[in-house]
Amino acid sequence: MELPSSSTILIGLSLDPNDSKELLSWAIRVLANPNDTIVAVHVLVAENMKKRVSVRRRQSQLRQAKAYVISVLGEFAQTCWSKQVNLEAKVALSSTVGGGLVEEAKSISADFLLLLGGTRNKTIKIGTSKGITNYCFEHVHEGCTIVSVGRNTKTEQNINSTDFQEMNQQNSSPRTVLLDGLLEGQSNSTEDDTFSTRASSLTYTPSSGPKIKRKSQLSFRFIISFLGSPFRIKTFNMSKIEKHQPLLNCFSYENISNATNDFHQDNLVGRGGYSEVYKGDLCNGETIAVKRLAKDNKDPNKEKEFLMELGIIGHVCHPNTASLLGYCFENGLYLIFNYSQNGNLSTALHGYGKAGNSLDWPIRYKIAIGVARGLHYLHKCCKHRIIHRDIKASNVLLGPDYEPQITDFGLAKWLPNKWTHHAVIPVEGTFGYLAPEVFMHGIVDEKTDIFAFGVLLLEIVTGRRPVDSSKQNILLWAKPLMESGNIAELADPRMEGRYDVEQLYRVVLTASYCVRQTAIWRPAMTEVLELLTNGQDYEVGKSWRIPKFTSDELDDYSMIFGYDVPSDISLEDYL
Repeated sequence: MELPSSSTILIGLSLDPNDSKELLSWAIRVLANPNDTIVAVHVLVAENMKKRVSVRRRQSQLRQAKAYVISVLGEFAQTCWSKQVNLEAKVALSSTVGGGLVEEAKSISADFLLLLGGTRNKTIKIGTSKGITNYCFEHVHEGCTIVSVGRNTKTEQNINSTDFQEMNQQNSSPRTVLLDGLLEGQSNSTEDDTFSTRASSLTYTPSSGPKIKRKSQLSFRFIISFLGSPFRIKTFNMSKIEKHQPLLNCFSYENISNATNDFHQDNLVGRGGYSEVYKGDLCNGETIAVKRLAKDNKDPNKEKEFLMELGIIGHVCHPNTASLLGYCFENGLYLIFNYSQNGNLSTALHGYGKAGNSLDWPIRYKIAIGVARGLHYLHKCCKHRIIHRDIKASNVLLGPDYEPQITDFGLAKWLPNKWTHHAVIPVEGTFGYLAPEVFMHGIVDEKTDIFAFGVLLLEIVTGRRPVDSSKQNILLWAKPLMESGNIAELADPRMEGRYDVEQLYRVVLTASYCVRQTAIWRPAMTEVLELLTNGQDYEVGKSWRIPKFTSDELDDYSMIFGYDVPSDISLEDYL
């Protein structure tokens, strides 16, 4: 019998985010194949279904529950996309958890129902001594395979390899083949795999033998695997770091529509390649920024990127990264952020040509340090490394005290621990900030962000755009001055010489290392922070040397960043 082209995998999520992430990780890495669909559902239990509850309260409960489910799914969006697995979030309402799972499995014709088994929590009992897993096993529709991932549970009957072979001979169904693949898949676990399943780990755990025997003669299979302890330790340690991460809110469309005056053009404060940003005022007085997927966008990949941005930024929590308040999926896709009264760095530096609109040096230096700390957090301190891919002045928001926040994670990617880089086609980013390896090979890694940060540092120092109106690139202009040590000529003339010389020198030195053509010659963000913040006196600073640039390297920059900009490119669209 041929294997089905795709399967639907239903995963029951509890309110424990760590358990839920274990199940998702297991399903995505082991059980799912390309074109499969994973549906993650949390069942809201109504203690008395007949009891009248206000519509507003019920809608609020459903929104909060869906916010939780989506926040759990977020970090897996990139993995699912790369594996071509569809990921959906649902919330069900039922009188019991087991009943809700069974009903949902039937409604979507699920091929697999994945549960966390082996728990001793009495709250999962469904009216009797039977737990959720046994209830689902007894009531789920025919053709659905129940997979119960347990933790050190006491099993009643082990299935050895001989038993497993006999099962295959008795019922050579697609599900039996998939179970064989599941066993084999575990032997190829990566560093991030959090479980270890062997043939001896497969068990039946029925409440009574005859029922299981009857079910096993049909197309049902009941599996339990044991999660390895290293993940538990890693999860516990990570939870200490992320324990203050706020939960996302699920906003109603009515709320954000009222806040933005029905998305009136007067409230439009920004526009990107596929999104628009509106300023809004909530009824509680809070000012927000609403990022909306453009109405005229017809590219399905942009919708995926928008959801991936939600998945990534929803797991980011740092003073120098934008704070996501929540989202809305009604009548489109929306992300809701805190509004930055001081706008973005591009406006503050360049001011659309207005005279006298110049940042003082202490603020510029503060912004440089803050962005460096934000990038260091993304590269080194997140649970999974994040490559932003679009570091630029317009993607740096300025808070009330000009504390910078990195925003716009639309191009960001997770970088798994064992991966050195991503190969990205087509090339995406902003002209003037893109590293040479991105142009030439489509390679994206931490050093890609560091190159863009080096360009940003020069922009902060000089007040020049990465590519000016005459199409001159800032690197070609600045490199001879950096190499000759003529740092004063680099300083923005609007500062009128009012700057800390040592700080300026440190920023220029750091920039010179960040924009090296060869990625391996660029410092990591840890080293960048040390270069920017180490309090060395000026006498020591004088001994620093700007790295020399070879003629070949400058020629390469001329080819990539020089004057031969295609005539059909509108530079304002890229700045």
